[in-house]
Amino acid sequence: MTRKTIYFLLLLILVINSCSKKGGTDTPPPPPSVPGCATLSAPAHNSITTSTSVMLSWSAVSGATGYDVYVGASPTAPSVVAANVTTTTYTYVVPSSTSATYTWYVVPKNAAGGPTGCAAGAWTFSYANIFAPAPFGYYVVGYFPSYRSLTDVPDIKFRMTSVVVYAFYGVNASGTLSAPSSPAATLAAVRDKARANNAKVLLGINDGSGDGKTNFKNMAATATGRTNFIKEVMNQVRASNLDGVDMDWEFPTTSDGTDLTFTNLIKELSDSLHRDGRYYLSCAITAGKYAGGIRDAIRSEIFPYVDFFNIMAYDDFNTSVPYRHHSDYALAQTCLNYWLTTRSMPAAKAVLGLPAYGRPSGITQTGTVLTYKTILAQGGNPLYDSATVTAGGFTNYTIYYNGQYTVKRKAKLAKDIANGVMLWEKWQDAADGNSLLKAACDTVGRAY
Repeated sequence: MTRKTIYFLLLLILVINSCSKKGGTDTPPPPPSVPGCATLSAPAHNSITTSTSVMLSWSAVSGATGYDVYVGASPTAPSVVAANVTTTTYTYVVPSSTSATYTWYVVPKNAAGGPTGCAAGAWTFSYANIFAPAPFGYYVVGYFPSYRSLTDVPDIKFRMTSVVVYAFYGVNASGTLSAPSSPAATLAAVRDKARANNAKVLLGINDGSGDGKTNFKNMAATATGRTNFIKEVMNQVRASNLDGVDMDWEFPTTSDGTDLTFTNLIKELSDSLHRDGRYYLSCAITAGKYAGGIRDAIRSEIFPYVDFFNIMAYDDFNTSVPYRHHSDYALAQTCLNYWLTTRSMPAAKAVLGLPAYGRPSGITQTGTVLTYKTILAQGGNPLYDSATVTAGGFTNYTIYYNGQYTVKRKAKLAKDIANGVMLWEKWQDAADGNSLLKAACDTVGRAY
C-alpha cells in the first residue's frame, strides 16, 4: 500500500468519524415554553385619569416575544385591543367621552402560546370626563344660613368672601329637593348681595331628615333616585342663576354602604354641573382627625370630580373633659396633614374650615354654644381663644373660640399648604374691625 493510499484512508476515517460524532451527540433545541403572566406597573391600580390618552405599562417577561393587551369598560369584560406588542408599554385611547372605569391586563406570548389566568391579576383605572370651570385663586368661603337676617351682615363682609354658600336646601323623604321653610333671607336676595360684591353663590344642600343622613341615604341608594334628584338640583341652579352647588351630607359612612352611594352621587352630580364648564361643585367634609367609617367614606376617587372641599376642622369638643378647645391650631394642622399628605387631596382643592362660634368643654353643649360676636359682647377679647361667659343656665363658664390671632395663623397655614378658608358662618362673625373674615383676608392679602 502506497503512502498516498494510506493518507487517503486516514482522511476518510477522519471524515466518517466526524460525521458520526456530530450525528450522535447534537440534538435539536427544545421548543419554547409558555411564558408567565406580566406584572402590571402603570397606571396605578384604582387610579383616576382625566386624560383620554392612557399609557399602560408592565414588566418584561422572560421568553415572551410579544404581548396581547386586554382592556374593557366595566361591566364589559376586557378584550384584545392590541396584539403582539413588542414593547412593555401601550398607549390606550379612551374611546368614549363618558366617565367610566376600565379593567386591563396583559398576556405575554411566544411560539408556544400564552399563559392562562392573567385576568386574575387585572387592574382598573377610571377615566373622569371633567369640564370644570376654572379655579379662582385662594378661596374665602362664607356660609349664610337662610334663617339669618341679611341686613345684619354689611356689604363689606360679602366682599371679603369669594364664595357664599346659601344654607340650606334639603332632601325630603321623597328624595327630592326642598327649599328651607319661612326663610328670613331668600336665596335671590343673598345671590344679589353676593354678586354685587363680586362673590360666587353656591346652593348648599344638606339632609332634611334631622338625623343627618336618612333622606340622603334613601335618595342616593338607586340610580333612579340620584337621577331624579340631580335633575331637580340642576333646574334650581339654572332657575336661580347660581354658580354651583355645595354638598353637605353629614355624614356618609362605610358602615351602611353610603360611602358607595355618596361616591356615585358626587360623580353623577359633577358630570351634570361640569357638562358645560360653568357650574362649580364643592363638598363639606369631615375634619378627618378620627379613623373610622365616616372618614373612610370620603373616597379618594371623588377628588377629581369636586372643585374644592370645605374641611370642617371644628366641633372637636368633649362634654366630660374640661379645658379642651374644639378648634385650635393643632386641629387645623392635623386635618390638613391627613387630607393633603395621607390622602393626597390636591392642595388646590383643600379649604380649611373656621368656626365663628365658641364651645365649652366638660359641660353640656345645649344652650352653651355662643356666636363669636356674642362672646365679644360678653367681654371676650378678639385676640384671645377663650373667655368667661354666661349662657344656657350656666354662669361664668369658659368658652373656647377662634380669635383674630388664631384665624390669622390658620389663614396663613391654609395659604402655605392648601388653598383657602371657610367660615361657618357669616352672620356669627363680628361686623366691625374685630371680624374674623377681615383677619383672614388681611393675612393673605385679599382686597375688600
